Amino acid sequence: MKTKTKKRLKIMMWIICPLFIIIIATMLICNKIVTDYAEGMVFSEIDSIAPTKWGLLLGTTPQTRIGNRQNMFFKYRIDAAEQLYKARKVQKFLISGDENSLGGVNEPQCMKDSLVARGVPADSIFLDGKGFRTLDSVVRTCKKYCIKSFIIISQRFHNERAVYLANHLGLDVERVQAYNAVSPDDGWAFITYAREYLARVKMFWDILTDKQPEELGKCEPLDEMRYVHRSVPDMPDVVHIDTLYSFFGHPLVFNGSISEQIADIAAHDKMLSYDGRVLQIGKVRWGVNPGESDIFLMTSVQPDAPQMKQVVKYLTGIYGKPYEDEDEGFDIKWSSSRDSLNVFKPHSTLVHLRSVHSENGGTTLIFH
Repeated sequence: MKTKTKKRLKIMMWIICPLFIIIIATMLICNKIVTDYAEGMVFSEIDSIAPTKWGLLLGTTPQTRIGNRQNMFFKYRIDAAEQLYKARKVQKFLISGDENSLGGVNEPQCMKDSLVARGVPADSIFLDGKGFRTLDSVVRTCKKYCIKSFIIISQRFHNERAVYLANHLGLDVERVQAYNAVSPDDGWAFITYAREYLARVKMFWDILTDKQPEELGKCEPLDEMRYVHRSVPDMPDVVHIDTLYSFFGHPLVFNGSISEQIADIAAHDKMLSYDGRVLQIGKVRWGVNPGESDIFLMTSVQPDAPQMKQVVKYLTGIYGKPYEDEDEGFDIKWSSSRDSLNVFKPHSTLVHLRSVHSENGGTTLIFH
């Protein structure tokens, strides 16, 4: 029996040892290919980075998964993003990560909150909550958001792999650089560094099998989006636009469903209600008539009615102090971007509240 056992062990060793050597060799070869390729595209000195409009900040959680301690990978990535912005190397950030990570943590939102706290304007930050893997983040940046030149922000090991992915997935990128955040040196961090060897082998398999993101969706070019500055609670951060008009401070798409967009705005504003035909502002009910480049709201309520004062107050809260045109009688105007009274910038939002000149009278509200 002992002789048979020894023979079995010897056979197993002859199988396991070569297999082990092959696995180690594969990891080392994949690691060297990625590291060598990233040379000249991955930088630790900020002066080596060429200014680019977009920075792709790769997501992680603010606390570690083991022990719930401060995640230094998170902190150092925020440090690096702040450095790039304040050095004017990037103008805007796309933060890509898991919006429902372990424990329900929204990685992109946590990173955005940290950057805003450090002085980066909220309207310069866009979130992608479907960046479940590095591959997903890179592909979605190029294919979904149509960003072809960007600076990747993460630790060096992560940046090297992301740069390789960006240039080997057929994404038609123009220029991809990476800025290295400081790499943590505590004991737990070395678990992440060890896993990276396996991640690089997996990356080559993903490239070979043409792996696609878990979710991609329709193309939404970020350079054609407009951040909603006057945000209402629970309103989306961005609205995809082709032609910009404004309806209560929110952009509208005239080639989309205006009715659905108005309903969405009304659903998040206590002053508004909308049933698909009639919009109610306070106590005044308006018929809605979208034109090719304007939206007309019409009501039989007279301009001097008490409830109309509530409408004026509401619009003033959105567009600022109005002014009246004495030559035209009742005609109150607002503009979202005027240098001075009666001087309007091209394509600025212009809102009129004026009398209806008809037998029965009434009031019309026009968004140009």
